[in-house]
Amino acid sequence: MDPREEIFYGLPPRLVMLLSTLFLFDGEEDLDLIQYLADDDALALEERAQKLGEMDSDKRAALVAREIRRQLQFAGLAGLEAIDPTWLLSGVRGEQPVTIGIILSQLSSTARSKILGQLPSEVRARIPPKEDLKHVRMDVIRIVRQKFESKFVTMPAPPGEPTYFYFRDIALLEARDLVQLIRALGIDHLAAAFLPAGRRKLAELCVRLHEQAARELIGAVRETEERDAMSITEANEFLSRLLLGIKNEKAEEDTESFQRELFQKAGLARLSLALRLERPTFVQQLAQRLPRGHGQLLKNYVYRLGATPDVDEGRVRRLQDLVLQRVEKLAGRGKVNPRYLKFTFCFWGEDEEDPEAEAS
Repeated sequence: MDPREEIFYGLPPRLVMLLSTLFLFDGEEDLDLIQYLADDDALALEERAQKLGEMDSDKRAALVAREIRRQLQFAGLAGLEAIDPTWLLSGVRGEQPVTIGIILSQLSSTARSKILGQLPSEVRARIPPKEDLKHVRMDVIRIVRQKFESKFVTMPAPPGEPTYFYFRDIALLEARDLVQLIRALGIDHLAAAFLPAGRRKLAELCVRLHEQAARELIGAVRETEERDAMSITEANEFLSRLLLGIKNEKAEEDTESFQRELFQKAGLARLSLALRLERPTFVQQLAQRLPRGHGQLLKNYVYRLGATPDVDEGRVRRLQDLVLQRVEKLAGRGKVNPRYLKFTFCFWGEDEEDPEAEAS
């Protein structure tokens, strides 16, 4: 990727178009308008606007024009289509059947069928088919869609070709990939707890797991570095809180259900720790990529962490690197879309202040 094009990388389409428009006709005097945006949006644009302003005017104009063309070319790839259907289902509940029909007509056939399948039969029967909505005026359709979209945060636009992959780009992963990632992070987080907690506690848990899951956990404990382990106090508190939150009878009645919930909650806990320094918009984007139950739980974990002071930034960055390493390994095993192996994974590194300075 041309370093100049990194100015736009990772921005949602609406902010790309706003920033591009401000510079399209050398209108730097309009940059003060950025301060009227929401805090997250303003922070995202200020530094990028400064970099654009420092560029040669001809090169800047060419870059801006190229980015606008790219956004128009890939229009529709982001937005509602990038949100897990379980969130969209929640968003249409309570709406009139005609309104639901208009919303569904704007979605892919896969998302539409998933939502229809979860709606009550009496509501589903009253929703007009897509063909019957052809007479609805385009301005009405646009208003309905905009109102519906306002219930969600704008999703990041996927790159058209392999490029750099930063921690924030995990929001580009499909829901099924993120579920696999969370499971793997759950095993990693349990390993970080059991390394100081000791073999006896590890053995007590392993007898409640399937053989394969137990082997994975034991292997993760052996691979965990001392610097990534929890303190003994953290480990005991985490394990007690986690295991008490999962009904004991699940281990007796349904081992599969028990270990699935165990790995899921541990994984979301680890991911929430890696998100402690991230903006709320990014947390919501990531939550919207997950099934709604997972996403809400992730947001709750992050919210609770927000009340704790004295965040160790170095530890958070190290954890973000470990998450990225896990994505890379899962892609290599086919558990996450292998296309990401063509990307360049970028880490904070040991002594780096800027995550974009350390690329693997």
